[in-house]
Amino acid sequence: MYERIGRIVPKKIRGWTKKQLRFNDKDISAEKVLGSSIVKGIIMGVVLAIAGYLVLGVSIIESIEIFIGIVVILFVFPLYALSSKAEGKGKSVEKILPDALQLIASNIKSGLTTEKALLVSALPEFGAFGIELKNVSKSILSGEKIEKALLVIPRNIKSNVLDRTVWLMVQGIKGGGQISNLLMQLSADLREENALKGEISANISMYVMLIFFSAAFGAPALFGISSFIVGVLAEQSEISTISPEMLAEYSGQNPALSLLGGSSGTISEEFIVFFSEAALLVTCVSAAFVLGIISTGREKGGIKFIPLLLIIGFALFFVTRIVISSMFGTMLF
Repeated sequence: MYERIGRIVPKKIRGWTKKQLRFNDKDISAEKVLGSSIVKGIIMGVVLAIAGYLVLGVSIIESIEIFIGIVVILFVFPLYALSSKAEGKGKSVEKILPDALQLIASNIKSGLTTEKALLVSALPEFGAFGIELKNVSKSILSGEKIEKALLVIPRNIKSNVLDRTVWLMVQGIKGGGQISNLLMQLSADLREENALKGEISANISMYVMLIFFSAAFGAPALFGISSFIVGVLAEQSEISTISPEMLAEYSGQNPALSLLGGSSGTISEEFIVFFSEAALLVTCVSAAFVLGIISTGREKGGIKFIPLLLIIGFALFFVTRIVISSMFGTMLF
């Protein structure tokens, strides 16, 4: 049933999901994963929408929005989890790749053939890359060409660095050059690249902290204070003794006054709170994507920051409003 439902998903998404499953060594069809996510999302969405309508008293439109949101979240989250796990596997391979290449080069220099050097270098310490080296050695021993066998490695590990490295190895083998010297040079270059990445990460850590604290603490506090002040001004204007005609006259001279009450325009405290929540949501999500670009070079790398920023931001927003109201509420009313 899951596979039949999963076939309604566009072919491009199914192909992408299949690749992520292969990167994660999952022996399951993409259609089954996608169909399972859709069914679980529909069931959970219906339950929460009905609960919101009957228990919380939300409107039918809001219930539909809850249903759609749950379905989208439960469909996207498993795909994001697969992609993140595959990228984590690739990052771990990139860290040990210089050592693995150096070991392979040393074994070749000691007199072993390239096929034998790959098999001997397939140590458990190399994790997923070690497993792939064993598989490559088995394929070569069964009669497959070494160039073709090596190109299978990037298909099972999600890493652009590994992809380029294997391509250079294959080109070196095809060219008949000194493969050991090539591997030693690749190992040295990868070590330098990893060192530069570490240095860049240390340099941008201050920017990451600044953006995170601005979105998680600064913006919620400012929105909480400003929404309270505007709410107070709006409520004070409702009980003001100024007649609508006078307020309309003054509003023509100063348009800002029309925001505080009167016949020409009224903004309630509920609207101010709603606007602040919407602005805070956009701020947190945008900050998360910026953090992803800075730390990983990709927007989707910041998705993991979104839940944390939203929880801290909205909690601080409401806490700020409660604290300000308790401190100044009795003085104003």
